[in-house]
Amino acid sequence: MLNYDLMVTFLLIFARIGSFVAVAPLFGGPNTPGQVKAGMAFVVSLIMLPLVPAPQTVPGSLPGFGLALAGEAGVGLLTGLICSMILQILNIAGQIFDLHIGFLMSSYFDPALGSQITLVAKFLYLMGIVLFFTLDGHHVLLAGLARSFELLPLQTAVFGSGGVTVLIRAFARMIAVAVQISAPVIAVMLIIDICLGLLGRTAPQMNVFMLGFPVKIGAGILTMAVMVPLLGVVFQSLFRMMERDLYTLLKGLVRGG
Repeated sequence: MLNYDLMVTFLLIFARIGSFVAVAPLFGGPNTPGQVKAGMAFVVSLIMLPLVPAPQTVPGSLPGFGLALAGEAGVGLLTGLICSMILQILNIAGQIFDLHIGFLMSSYFDPALGSQITLVAKFLYLMGIVLFFTLDGHHVLLAGLARSFELLPLQTAVFGSGGVTVLIRAFARMIAVAVQISAPVIAVMLIIDICLGLLGRTAPQMNVFMLGFPVKIGAGILTMAVMVPLLGVVFQSLFRMMERDLYTLLKGLVRGG
């Protein structure tokens, strides 16, 4: 005989995990088939079903069940958005690199992201994904997703000012960290601009504008080559920041939290 409470619990778990998988770019981009994402969410939900306690109050009507599903889907969307910011930091830092180096004009449409992207931004984005899986970040992320059912049980989320505040702070921190990562390139480009400006004043016959393009590109690539070995340490700190923001968001969504 079909267990109604068990089925409701599974569907609520699937709503949270499915919306998380749909938003988090670490589990596939827009080009990933929906059947793959749905199958992945189904398998993870099935594994977590014995570990997640049933909700205290089971919806007895169809509108109540729909509201419960929408609430769990909202939790999954918010957590997926927080987790996606770790790669958006590298994306923004790469675009700042390209803006100062001169690669911004070589932007192209990336079907995997569904938007325009520059060369260095795509490089940092792919390197971030490789480092994420190399550092077993997907295991930690799945463990954090399982723990979310402990910090925020089913049907206990309240979408108030607490979650909005966490998202705003995470977004502001994302911009700040991206600028900090790109600070060495900005500093080098500033020194080169000052030198080219002085050169243009002392030797007006030289075409400083045309000379600046190869000089900036060469100096920018050299600076990035020096920074690449340090990106592993930077990414570890970004990963810890993502985990901290995720737990802070879940605590902010707790009823009365």
